[in-house]
Amino acid sequence: MNPRTLHILRLSLGTTTAVALAYGFAWPLYFVCPVFAMLFLALPMWIGWNKALPLLILLGVSLLMGLVISEFFQKLPLLCILVYGLLFFFIYFMENPPPMASIFMTIGITIVPMLGLSSAMAAHRVAWSLLFDMGVGLTIAWIFHSFFTLPMPPAAAATTKASQLPPVTREERARLALVSTIVALGAVVIFFSFNMLSYTYAMMQICLMADSPSGKTTLAMMKGKAIACLIGGVAIVIVYELLSAVPSYPYLLLFVFCTALLFSMKIYSGSPMAKAWLSGMITFLVLLGTSTMPTKSADINFYMRIAQIIIAGLIAVAGLVLFEHLLRPWRKKTAPAPST
Repeated sequence: MNPRTLHILRLSLGTTTAVALAYGFAWPLYFVCPVFAMLFLALPMWIGWNKALPLLILLGVSLLMGLVISEFFQKLPLLCILVYGLLFFFIYFMENPPPMASIFMTIGITIVPMLGLSSAMAAHRVAWSLLFDMGVGLTIAWIFHSFFTLPMPPAAAATTKASQLPPVTREERARLALVSTIVALGAVVIFFSFNMLSYTYAMMQICLMADSPSGKTTLAMMKGKAIACLIGGVAIVIVYELLSAVPSYPYLLLFVFCTALLFSMKIYSGSPMAKAWLSGMITFLVLLGTSTMPTKSADINFYMRIAQIIIAGLIAVAGLVLFEHLLRPWRKKTAPAPST
């Protein structure tokens, strides 16, 4: 069996197993578990528990920070803004962070306090559920990585690519981190001030897209996310209609496996669209969970998510371009003349 086939089977079978376990027991926020599992199943190799446990602890600490913000700092707006500014700057300034560390930290400090605006119980329930989901997702990924063991991929190409990137000085990283912090902080202030609980996803996307060196890069990121959402959205609308015709647990697993198999084949096809298919699979799993809840609809969730991604991208692009320009003056505007 060649490595590509092993990759495809591991991702599709592992994701389906995560869906079977999560949807079978249906604990609070159960649909997030397959997303966590898929993220680690898609990695070329198992990262090892020596790296997985610190990531789990990092998410736990971030969720705890989110609870502290929700319980104490939201009552003191100015202090809350200062705390958020320091946290965002730390996230964006981190040098060589663990894989997906910035994503997990952003989730912890944005989603939990936002839900805390509705009720303290909801914030605590979501925090514990997210931590449990990631623990189960990591365990499923470890099991399937153990069954479908792959040879270590050559690191020469990655090393060569990394060596070609121009070095970024500490001062430049601080400047870029400050720009990103201002954009993310502005989004948090606006969304919290107007209690925009229904648009929490858009706020989180702005904070994630703000972690970018320029507005041009963020625009490309927004385009990629929109394409991924379109791919995942079309898939969930089809699966949702099929499940409406035959609403049963075995058919759910069958449709999820077929969809995961299709996505896995595209992800490991080596095409330029592979990354979009990977993000599209995440969108599919998230929409699958929100669409199977009572009074939810797949097409409404799909269009809402597309709209929130586009709005979040445009806000992030405008903010990055504006503040990157305003904070540029301290850099030297003229380059030294070449020596003869």
